[in-house]
Order: sequence, then C-alpha cells, then structure tokens
Amino acid sequence: MIEESIKVNSRTYKVTVNDRTQMYAARLRKLYQQTYNDMDSYEEVSSETSTTVNNLLNHAVSPDVKEEDMDGVIHQVLKIFDKPIQKTKKGR
Repeated sequence: MIEESIKVNSRTYKVTVNDRTQMYAARLRKLYQQTYNDMDSYEEVSSETSTTVNNLLNHAVSPDVKEEDMDGVIHQVLKIFDKPIQKTKKGR
C-alpha cells in the first residue's frame, strides 16, 4: 500500500494506492474511454461511472472530498494511478 498527498484548491487530501483502489481507477479509465469512443453509450455508462467515482473517492481519498474539489481530485488521483504504469513501460 502506498499513500500520497495531493493538494486541490488549497486543501490537502491523502490518496491510498492498493489493489482495490487501482481496480476502481482502471475501471473509471475504461468507462471514460468507452464514453469518449461512443457518445451514444453515455446514458448507459453514466450511472456506472458515478458509482465507480464514488467508490474510488470513498476508498482511496481522505478526508471526504469537497464537491468543488471533486474534478481536480479525480484528475490528480488518476495521474497517481498512471505512475506505476509509466514506470513499468519505461523499464521494458
């Protein structure tokens, strides 16, 4: 388990990286990509995307994210989860 700190709108949040939270991040990326590639599927996946965002924030981020920070927190959290992937790719 890894913990990192992020700052959004002058608030500091702690992000926990573990298998569970990595799964939520990967799922969220997949849902975003699905929506981006097929705009007609937005209605179908919007509820699933919302649930996945909530699960990711509830299990990976503390304290509770303020509504006005949500977009920034999600963006930074996904960047954190991309870091191990980038390191793996560079090592190949």
